[in-house]
Amino acid sequence: MTPAAELDYRQYLRTDMMPHILCPGCGHGIVLKAILRAVHRLGLPRDRLVFVSGIGCSSRIVGYVDFCTLHTTHGRPLTFATGLKLARPELHVVVVTGDGDGLAIGGNHLIHAARRNIGLTCLLLNNATYGMTGGQGAPTTPEGARTATAPDGEVEPAFDACRLVAGAGGTFVARGMTAAPVGLDDLIARALVHPGFAFVEILSDCPEYFGRYNALGHGPEMLEAQRRNVLSVDALLAEKRFVPGLATARGGVQPAVALGVLHEARRPEFSAALAAARAAAPPAERPAAPPATPVVAPAGVPAAPAPAEAPQCRVRLAGAGGQGIVLAGLLLAEAAVAAGRNATHAQAYGPESRGGASRAEVIVSDGEIDYPCVDRADLLLALSQEAYDRYAGEVRPGALVLVDADRVVPRPAEGVACHALPLGATATRVLGEALGANLVALGALVALSDVVTREALERAVAARRPGDSAERALLAVRAGFELVAAGRR
Repeated sequence: MTPAAELDYRQYLRTDMMPHILCPGCGHGIVLKAILRAVHRLGLPRDRLVFVSGIGCSSRIVGYVDFCTLHTTHGRPLTFATGLKLARPELHVVVVTGDGDGLAIGGNHLIHAARRNIGLTCLLLNNATYGMTGGQGAPTTPEGARTATAPDGEVEPAFDACRLVAGAGGTFVARGMTAAPVGLDDLIARALVHPGFAFVEILSDCPEYFGRYNALGHGPEMLEAQRRNVLSVDALLAEKRFVPGLATARGGVQPAVALGVLHEARRPEFSAALAAARAAAPPAERPAAPPATPVVAPAGVPAAPAPAEAPQCRVRLAGAGGQGIVLAGLLLAEAAVAAGRNATHAQAYGPESRGGASRAEVIVSDGEIDYPCVDRADLLLALSQEAYDRYAGEVRPGALVLVDADRVVPRPAEGVACHALPLGATATRVLGEALGANLVALGALVALSDVVTREALERAVAARRPGDSAERALLAVRAGFELVAAGRR
């Protein structure tokens, strides 16, 4: 950390993103300045500080700060941040989320980030409403308060986010408010340097929806209401005295809210514990790759070079729901990782449990992988005609394509090695049912391409035991190996 010089907020802002889109009186702007003051006071290196956000009004402020930033999907900022922290444990990773983003759709991720004690700082801005989408009731909306979805007053009790995180295992839990920005600076600064999962709930205000629906006035009046309804429990704000109790639209009284550091403990931080476990484990032996076998393509189709010789091999597996496409992708990625290589796995499928589209994408590399999705594949497996028609045109020059000969009619493509093999029929012959065609296909794909070694794939299959039987699964995989070997004889 470097000594803090005089603060100029503009040095930390993306001024080209101004003016901001926050509503007049919104407390999130106060939070943004408190964050910048805390960062400046600590002198954190800008290239070691990453802000991650999801979706919502609170998430907008991450787009205004001139640091490394990651704007992710709704409810998922903690999952992205966890992956980032595990990959780069030296970084300070800060999640800025809201009460809907962090406690509704993202509530489960919050629980498990706290349970793991992953070294993140999570700032949850609680304005008691879904401010970005029209003022619907949120998990933190006080009982009796009016919302767009409960015009007569909310009946559900509100979440106590701090008690939730403390109960889940978070080791630093605090609550601040926009009406006390100086104390908020201190809480954020303490959270940033805490060695574990640090959670700060920040009571913000939404005059546009929550304030208007509940006749609470504009920004200044809502800030004053905060001061009247908070009990200080920390020395940072011990000199203040607040009056508990807030009358609601239903005539009830909201209990006073405790402010300050509510819980602080020490236990092993997750990324450090994981690194120590890896260091203590015996080094994994990476089997030597066998010499590359030239690919034999059907007559008239030029053979493709073995894609495993490239720095990265991009694989797309596609078919219908129920064909085990996602499982095949997982097995391929696990085989690569078990062999000491880097791999990513992404998946997508339609809403149908059977018959809808399904896709898995795997990238295997000896170096770093910057992006986990495949744009143009080096290897394509298509187990349905729909999958082939959708993705056959999205392959690289020299790609290798494998299809089920009984389900897919491929079309000639220049510079592509297309192999049509009886994958489903082979599964039926070996296993008595076509359900194992994905494993037969996986064995054939590995035999054709050497994207991973056969031994690595067999170890991954044996470890996962698809269908609760490693023996049956290995029979299917080895039948895929044999299909390719028979074609070459």
